[in-house]
Amino acid sequence: MSIGNTKLHSKKLLLCLSLACGVLGVMIPNTVSSQTTPIIRILRVTAARGTTFKREESWYLQARNITQADQKCAVRSGEKFFVSSILSSNNSQEMSPNGNGERLRDYWEVTFEKPLPCDQQGNGRPTWFVFKAHVQQLQAVTVR
Repeated sequence: MSIGNTKLHSKKLLLCLSLACGVLGVMIPNTVSSQTTPIIRILRVTAARGTTFKREESWYLQARNITQADQKCAVRSGEKFFVSSILSSNNSQEMSPNGNGERLRDYWEVTFEKPLPCDQQGNGRPTWFVFKAHVQQLQAVTVR
């Protein structure tokens, strides 16, 4: 094998690899952009009468039955909040301890970027629970 043929094969190999990477980049665009482009998560209240964010200790209670003000936060319909995470429960079968039919799988565990308006005391607990049917999860990507 001469040196000239080796260079030719190297060029063909590089061309094939470049084409393969280009095709994969088009077919799976999120693999590269998700690592470089931050995603902004927004939670919008969609329930006509608003909703109530609840602390972990009282996620299963109706808002009117939560007597401690620091265990709930009522918000109006249409309000939007920046969140750092939205999680579903790993234990989808967990039911409320008082037997009112509430299931943890029907709630999201939400961690907010900033304290909620009714939680200005800054108690260091930015995580709340919210009924999934009362909110909509939105995402935005920053454009540079």
